[in-house]
Amino acid sequence: MPAPLSASPASFLKHAAEVASFYGFRPLREMERSIPGTASRAHSFATASGVCVRCLAARPEEPVLIYWANGSPMHVPHNLTEAPIAGNRGTIGEFGLHIVGVEESLAEVVLLKTVATILSEWGAAVARVRINALGDKDSRTRFEREVSLYVRKNAAHLDSECREILPHNSMAPYRCSSEQCRSVTLAGPRAMNFLSEKSRLHFREVLEHLEKLSLPYEFDDMLMLDEREPRMLFAFDLAGEDATVVGGLGGRFDDYLRRLSPRPAIVDGKTSAGVSASVYFRKKGLLAQRFKLAAPSGVPSVYFIQLGLRAKLEGLAVVDLLRAAGVPILQSFNSSKLTPQLAAAREAGVSHLLIMGAREALDRTILVRSMDNSSQQIVGLAELPRFLKTFR
Repeated sequence: MPAPLSASPASFLKHAAEVASFYGFRPLREMERSIPGTASRAHSFATASGVCVRCLAARPEEPVLIYWANGSPMHVPHNLTEAPIAGNRGTIGEFGLHIVGVEESLAEVVLLKTVATILSEWGAAVARVRINALGDKDSRTRFEREVSLYVRKNAAHLDSECREILPHNSMAPYRCSSEQCRSVTLAGPRAMNFLSEKSRLHFREVLEHLEKLSLPYEFDDMLMLDEREPRMLFAFDLAGEDATVVGGLGGRFDDYLRRLSPRPAIVDGKTSAGVSASVYFRKKGLLAQRFKLAAPSGVPSVYFIQLGLRAKLEGLAVVDLLRAAGVPILQSFNSSKLTPQLAAAREAGVSHLLIMGAREALDRTILVRSMDNSSQQIVGLAELPRFLKTFR
């Protein structure tokens, strides 16, 4: 049920944590307890990223999905939304999500889906998702070189303050809100036109998956200039004003994570790949203690295992189906290996497994297996919620 507009920030954080847990995310504080020396009094994008990288250093075969909250966001952008954020950052709180250890576009899909579900179930309808691809380091270098040539050629049309700092910062006009600079930058180079082949293919995959999520999206060339050097940025804009939620922002931050990697041996590949998103909300009256998020109470009796990309994509629809039916589940985020998911299911002490591979995804079925005696049967997705309720 959508939350009323009068719902409190504390209610929103509880709701966001519950949804995130359903999609396989765990609280950052729980992750910190498993890695000595990582505990932090206050969480942020930086502290969350550091914990994720250290977890992957210890267990590189298993991606990390965590959520956290912060009463003092560091990265609220001026172009997040039309809502009046600038000058009022002291009134804004942040609910953050990280997926680290996944190079594939599936990470963006799961993150986008989770944020969209948090917003829509709260009652904050998503008007659109704005998205921009900035690409890898080579892509950004080519783009910034072209921007430098362009703005110098058009320096006479820029705001006077931007002209003064142009020799030291060629991207300054893109940060400027004056009409002069805006008219120049809107006609200038676009980052998406300078993507490397690898970055272009990754972005195309994200867009294809985004189409399947039925989320309205549009390209926003001005969504950029984040000091964390994202390879991709996306922003959630709301259809109307919400009393609590302001909007959301996220992206892929592989290069930022690579700088945090504790050993040179782990900077390559999945251990330095990750996406993150934040939902910004009005925190008026929210006590500091409320930002210390824990896992939702109650232990689901079912663990959802997905094997392969097709099963992961179809699995998002399964999660939606079970959420609508009020059937809680646990799941991890490994698209290729069965063993880590089985180990996580045993550790959680669930009574049954839901297993979906490529064949089940194609047939729209799922394998239900008992943890006690390994008996199993195939169940159609349409009948799955009713079938699982018989376990209660």
